Amino acid sequence: MSVNFSEELSKDFSQLLDESDDYDVVIQAGEEPDFKEFNAHSNVLRSRSSYFKRALSNNWAKRDNGVTIFKKPNVSPAVFLL
Repeated sequence: MSVNFSEELSKDFSQLLDESDDYDVVIQAGEEPDFKEFNAHSNVLRSRSSYFKRALSNNWAKRDNGVTIFKKPNVSPAVFLL
């Protein structure tokens, strides 16, 4: 049963990535011509990453209409595709 639950949970998180609804974080990685935007959910980022837990709680990023924007020109978009 736990394997089935894990598979379902994994599918649910994958679906969150595929859908652009309800995201509240945009990560802008890289610089042209190697630039990409990633939509994300702050709750997932905070729960899975100590970096984002600190960053989102300390307002390290710019907010625009309720969406937190992280500009990371020094980070390759490939890092976020892992």
